[in-house]
Amino acid sequence: MTAERWVLTEEGSLEPGDRVVLDRLESRHLAATLRLHAGDRVTLCDGCGRVAEAVLVAVDPRRCEAEVVAGAGPAGEPPRRVVVGLGVLHSQAMDWAVQKCVETGVAVLIPLLVERSQLGARAAESRSDHWRRVALQALKQCRRPWRMEVARPQTLERLLADMGGAAGLVADPAGKPLSELRGPLPDLLVVGPEGGLAPREQHLLAAAGWPGVRLGRWVLRAETAAVVGAAMLIAAHEERGRA
Repeated sequence: MTAERWVLTEEGSLEPGDRVVLDRLESRHLAATLRLHAGDRVTLCDGCGRVAEAVLVAVDPRRCEAEVVAGAGPAGEPPRRVVVGLGVLHSQAMDWAVQKCVETGVAVLIPLLVERSQLGARAAESRSDHWRRVALQALKQCRRPWRMEVARPQTLERLLADMGGAAGLVADPAGKPLSELRGPLPDLLVVGPEGGLAPREQHLLAAAGWPGVRLGRWVLRAETAAVVGAAMLIAAHEERGRA
């Protein structure tokens, strides 16, 4: 694709000749912010791995339309399903973590409601749609064709129940390096909020057989640990897949 401007569309047909109506948010961005005109080229992305080159045929802040001019197709295989459960942080830190997890290749981000979360359950739930919008905008910025799911906020107990006895990993400065773990690597990493997981939560995960992993030499901020840990886990899976 040669167009530099990525535009999000709903999942559906992106075949040559198709007319695609863009939603109001994307339309306003193209018409009012970027000041594009009919005839300008964009790249359409449905967030499910399909991208297509298109030409704008109608430009209005309330409704833009584009015509597909180059066939869409899957942009390779989807990334490995790596999941990060992150204790809910304050607004700026959580937004940053969402953005960078998208760029890193995380498949699912689970906001965790733990003892030291910086938002309560109701406030976190009300921010969920905002985090999903942040994730979608980050997808456009980094040219990632696969959207990252932002799950509903949930408790650690709910997460453990949903895992059905399968173990994940826990970011822990006192844990082992990821390279020292033997056997199949889990796909899920839990990162506590600022101040870390409470002792009760640490014991709960340890009792469930979740090993702690050290993410480097220094103690990281929670949002940094989520991104670094995700990158390390994805890289470790890729390395073992090549072995």
